[in-house]
Amino acid sequence: MRQTKLLRVLLVMFLVGLVLASGLLYIVSLDLATVYPKLAPLRLPIYVAVLVGLVPVVVAVKVVFDFLSVVDQGEAFSTRTVRLLGRLKALVGITAAYLTLGLVGVWVAVWVAMGQAKGYVLLPWFAAEVVTLFLFTLVALLERLFAAALELRQDNELTV
Repeated sequence: MRQTKLLRVLLVMFLVGLVLASGLLYIVSLDLATVYPKLAPLRLPIYVAVLVGLVPVVVAVKVVFDFLSVVDQGEAFSTRTVRLLGRLKALVGITAAYLTLGLVGVWVAVWVAMGQAKGYVLLPWFAAEVVTLFLFTLVALLERLFAAALELRQDNELTV
C-alpha cells in the first residue's frame, strides 16, 4: 500500500474533480439554456448523456485501484494484471466509442435546433477523443508488455 499511496491519492482527487466538474457542468448548462433558448430542451438530455459517459471512467478508476492492489501484493507480472489491463483497455474503448456517438449526436441536435452547427461546440469532443484514443493505445501497449513479461516469468520459473 505504501508504494502506491500517492497514486491512490491522485485517483481519489481525480474522482472528486470529476464530481465537481459534473456539478459545474450542470450550472453552466443552466446558464447556456438562457443564452441559447433554442437549445434549452437539449440541456438535460445532453447532461444525462455526459453523466452516462462518465460511468466507464469511474469503473476504469476502480480497475486501476485493483491493479494497484496487485502491485502492492508484489504480483505485478501475473495473469490477473493482464486481465485487469484488458478490462481497462475495453473500458477506454467503450469511452472512445461513446464519445464518437456523442459527437455525432450533438452535431445533429445542434444542427436541427439552430439550422447550423458551430464548430467550436465540437472542439471539446475532438480533444477528448484524441486523449481517449491515446489512452487506449497506451493501455493496449501496457497489456502486451505485461503479457510478454508474464510469459518470460513463467518460462524462467520452469527453468531449473
